Amino acid sequence: MYLYVYRDMLGQPELVGSFGETDNGIYFWYDVRYVQRGEEKGEFGISESVPLDFGPYYPEEYAPFFQGLLPEGAVLGNLAERYQIPRNDFLGFFERLGCESIGALTFVAEGVDIADFKPRYVPLGKDAIERMQLDAEREVTEMTDELRLSLSGAQSKVAWYLPDDASAAMAELGQWCLPEGTAPSSHIVKVARKGKEELAYNEYVCMDIARRCGFSVPEVDLMPGLPGAIAVRRYDRVRLQEDGPLVRLHQEDFCQARGLPTYLKYSDAYEDASYVEVISKLIGNVSANPLGDRLELARRLLFHYLIGNSDNHLKNYAFLCSPDWTSRSLAPLYDVTCIPLTGYSTKMAFPLGAHRELCETTAEDLAQMGREMGVSATSLRKCAQGLASDFAAINPAVYDEAPVADMASRIVENARPRLGVLREFAGD
Repeated sequence: MYLYVYRDMLGQPELVGSFGETDNGIYFWYDVRYVQRGEEKGEFGISESVPLDFGPYYPEEYAPFFQGLLPEGAVLGNLAERYQIPRNDFLGFFERLGCESIGALTFVAEGVDIADFKPRYVPLGKDAIERMQLDAEREVTEMTDELRLSLSGAQSKVAWYLPDDASAAMAELGQWCLPEGTAPSSHIVKVARKGKEELAYNEYVCMDIARRCGFSVPEVDLMPGLPGAIAVRRYDRVRLQEDGPLVRLHQEDFCQARGLPTYLKYSDAYEDASYVEVISKLIGNVSANPLGDRLELARRLLFHYLIGNSDNHLKNYAFLCSPDWTSRSLAPLYDVTCIPLTGYSTKMAFPLGAHRELCETTAEDLAQMGREMGVSATSLRKCAQGLASDFAAINPAVYDEAPVADMASRIVENARPRLGVLREFAGD
């Protein structure tokens, strides 16, 4: 069995490596020419946990990165049933879902030419729209299969394309296109289950509040005609020239970079070490701007605490690679939700200081977090002051639609006790 891995390098496919079966198992090898060229140009491999090397990588070494590209939850289960393969057979999935993933990689089975996957955009048909409105989760599975999509995460999501001259907030569903072959998508469309539509309002408002608090976030819009759906513009898809093609940028989340399987995205892998210390060191090893990115991560942790995003696990932080693959920095903030309003656990993905529960976290915990990250206490308090001030200025009345304004009011009200803790830490 062979499965070839390509990267999108400035819009052109380039062979990265391949999986091959031996008597001792399935190994991953980088292509020799790829390694030589990468070393000459100072380029990175596909992951911090799978650096450029001429030797083979064993399954336990490469699995966390590649498995981290797959869907999770119900969508993965539905696909496993459809293909009649185990949920952990990620190479089997990539044979079928390898055209459009998170980052810049494409997967092609032996005997198949990547050129056979002609890139094109096909308008979303009336039948697909009706199926989406009737049973979004099922239609997401169908589209994932048909378009060979591999989007990580547990939510039901698809990758669509919208021309630059159209706004996701205003576009009718018929204006959206399906990216076929190796055509890059422009947006991730997340669809809530029936009866859970307010989850879309929750994430939409939280992401907008993050933007108003000065964070770099992707553009997020509610989708007219599809209740409970939001469109998130992909920050890993860019035009390097105004009239140029859409180009894939590579990224890897913190789980992948640390070589951790998805199920260890919460605070379970390092029993004797602080998670924030671990990821702070990771930034020091990977980022082109370690000091700036470490402070930015600390500021994000304060925001996750304040907004109530207790699901801020390691797959919700990522490094974004430069177009030439020679530098990496923190990707924009993404996947932010006020968890207490959803009914799910308010136990954070990892402790801040001595506590993990939102309601138990204290000002001293926030100070301890800063110390463990090696961030200046003065700088972190200044960040907390600015964040508290920006958040306190949020007025739910700025949101026009009643359900959105109501959700904003609930989020602001839910955060009041934590805002008090943040102000105490800031010295206000």
